[in-house]
Order: sequence, then C-alpha cells, then structure tokens
Amino acid sequence: MPSLSPRRAGVLADALTIVSIVALGIGVAAVVNRSPSPPESPESSRFVVAATTEAPAAPADSTYRTPEVTFPTTIPGCDVVEPPSEGSAIWGQISTSADAYDNPQYPWYSGPRSVMMTEALQQALPEGVNVQFGSHRESLVFQPIPQTSVEPGEPAVPGWASASAEMGRGGTVGLLSVSVSAGTPVPPCVAGSVQERTTSSDGTVTDVIESWYEYGTDRTNFRSVTAYAPDGSEITATASDAEGFRSVNAGKRDTVLTLEELKAIVALPELRVTASVPANTPGPMAGCDEMAYMSDGPPIDADAAQKLNDALADVDIDEQFEPGLNTLRLADFWTGVVCTHVDVVGTGADISISIMGGQDLPTVPDIYDPAYDNRPLATETLDDGAVLQIDEMPYSYSPAPQEGSTGGLRRTVTVTYQSGTQVEVRSHAERPDEPLGVNALRAIATADGLDVL
Repeated sequence: MPSLSPRRAGVLADALTIVSIVALGIGVAAVVNRSPSPPESPESSRFVVAATTEAPAAPADSTYRTPEVTFPTTIPGCDVVEPPSEGSAIWGQISTSADAYDNPQYPWYSGPRSVMMTEALQQALPEGVNVQFGSHRESLVFQPIPQTSVEPGEPAVPGWASASAEMGRGGTVGLLSVSVSAGTPVPPCVAGSVQERTTSSDGTVTDVIESWYEYGTDRTNFRSVTAYAPDGSEITATASDAEGFRSVNAGKRDTVLTLEELKAIVALPELRVTASVPANTPGPMAGCDEMAYMSDGPPIDADAAQKLNDALADVDIDEQFEPGLNTLRLADFWTGVVCTHVDVVGTGADISISIMGGQDLPTVPDIYDPAYDNRPLATETLDDGAVLQIDEMPYSYSPAPQEGSTGGLRRTVTVTYQSGTQVEVRSHAERPDEPLGVNALRAIATADGLDVL
C-alpha cells in the first residue's frame, strides 16, 4: 500500500496522526514507521511455548492502511501526475517546556503573530461550529514552533505553527487542525495525495483531498485543504473524525467542517507568513504554569469545569486579574486536572490555580517529630474536615545576573477536601515584588463551590 511522502507526512503529522508522549515534562509529536511488526523467529516462538502452558496472545494489528491508489491517473488542475512514493516516512518534532514563540530557527513567527493568527482563525469559524472543552494546547490556539535539532548534512525539519481543537456542530464532534509554515515551494501532483488542484488569480495553489487511513481496525476519515501562497506560505486545514488528544468530549464523531469551509480558512490573509501584524497586538496569553501534574483522579468534563469557574468568578479579594480567575481549562497532558495562570494587575505577582479530584486527605504532621522536614510550613484542619496547607519556596539565580532580579518567592496554599477535591493556589513574584499574601490565597482556595469533584 502506498505511504505518504516525507513532505506530506509532515503536513499531516499535526493534523491527523499525532502521537504524544509525556516523560519528564517532554512531549513528542511524530509520524512513525507504520509497517507491521516483524514476525517472531522460530527460536523465540519455541522459547515462548516452553515458558508457558498457554498459547501466546495474538499480536495486536498495527498495520497502517490507506486506499489503493490507481496509477497512471489524471487529477483536475494537474498537468503532470507523479506516481505515489514508496516506503515509509518518519517525521517528528519534540515539544518541551522550553519552547518559546521567539524561536530563532523560525524568525517569521512571534507571539503577537500567533495572537493575530489565532483571532483570525477563531473568528472565521462557521456559524454553529464551536471550540470544545480542552487544554490550552487543544483550544485552537497557535502554539510555539518546537525547537528542533538536525544532524549535519540532514535537511531541516519544517517548522509548523499549529493550532488544533475538537469542534462541535450540533450533536457531532470532530478534530480541526490548522498548520502554517514558511518557504515551501509548490510540490508536484502525486497520485493519492491530491484529488484536485486549483490556481487562483494571485497565484495561490490550493490542493484538496478527502480520504481515510487505518491503524489496525480503527479507521479515521478526513478532508484536507492546503494552500501554497506566492510568499512561500503553506497553510493546511484538516478536519477529521479522529478524537483529540486527551479528549473528555462526548458526541458522534464526524469531520464537522466541509471542504468549502476549510478552503475559507486557508485563504485567510492573516495566516500568510508575510502578513503585517498590527502594532498594538498583544503577546499570547499564558497557559498553566509548568507544574508537573501527576493526577490519577477522575476526568473533568466541561460541565464540572464550568461549576468551578462559576465559583471562582464570585471571588473578590480586592484585586484585579488578567485574565479572570474563572478561566480554568484542562491541563495539557492530564484529563483529571484543570488549571489557569493569571497576572495580578498593577503588581509584579501572578497566580496559578490547579484543581483535581481523587486526592487523599493529608495527615496533619507532628511538628515536634524529629522526622518532620519543615514542609509544609503550616497545616490545619478546617471546620468542614478539609485540610489546608501553607508553604513558601524562595529561590535565587546562580550565578546572579548583572541586571534584573536575583530571585523570588513562590507562596502556596493547598486545600484538600474530604471528597478528594484538591485546590492549589500559588502566587509567584520576583524580587523586589512580593507574591500575594496567605490570606488572599486562602480566600481563593476555600471559595464556596469548589468542592465538586
């Protein structure tokens, strides 16, 4: 069966077959070799039979399949059609907490440009199509282009600014992925990769394909539109009936957006890499802070998150926040954690909130026990049986910078309810600024209506 060419594999990696792995805070997105696993050798088979009285389980079907491609063939809009490529393609990008919008590998991209692109994309969604509940990375927000490393002599990995989310339309849910890259020439028409090509009056070439692929017995249907603009922009919009990464959304799976709607997306002028960014465009809103969430609590769906946000919307501690405290969304890699990160307006402090369920009630320590390690600084049992903990963690930079802050302080209040709901509120500031005080953090962490998980 035909395999995607390396360039096509890159285009569809973000849109269709993203494998995300979390290990020590590192996310990996890649298209992997899809050939079946090699059969066992006779020696290994004899060893397995000798070691157990049961027959070995049949290996899971991991075969990657696509429709058979007819060649020679004709494609509307293509003067020449090339045969499908042979072999498997491997392409990937490593995404880490160090990824930033000002990646010098891709000088065309920036934080304000990502904001302009995100706003244009979200405003262009058809009426009745809505972004579903998800993490910051899965809320149709253009993310940083991951840092890449290339071996000497190897071609550079394409730099894709990507935004994805599950989209709802009526009772159906589907995945939308949009990616933008720079410096891409118009590729040849390859059988199986393009079903129609058009060229507009400004020279933009647009390719269309509707197809499917299978991993084992699981089939994903998709439709994809790619525009190659004269300025070197490559813009791809793909709708599929695949499930988004770490999804908690229910509904019938469908491709949701039509080809004409995808064509309208790739034609957005704001998505071209040379589009002017308005001078007053802000930087991107921060996601949750880089805490290593390790939650085995129950998944949190949109309804539960809305109850928590409603409770936070009523908090009043005589401070203003940007954005509001009621902006909880899923953590990037955990369906059992919701979180947000906000700035305290007019101060150098910020606040991070994380809420999860399924947590054990902490034991109040004996501070006179020689084994007590002074962490947390204080623990108390509240009237309703919840346990409240207070901690502070100063830090310093070494070596100290010649200019700017030499360190700061992070102050944390954690409340664990008897139900297993745990609310952690952290405030951070760098010297000479101060984080919010314990009383303010306590008021947020104990707000009415948070014990719902």
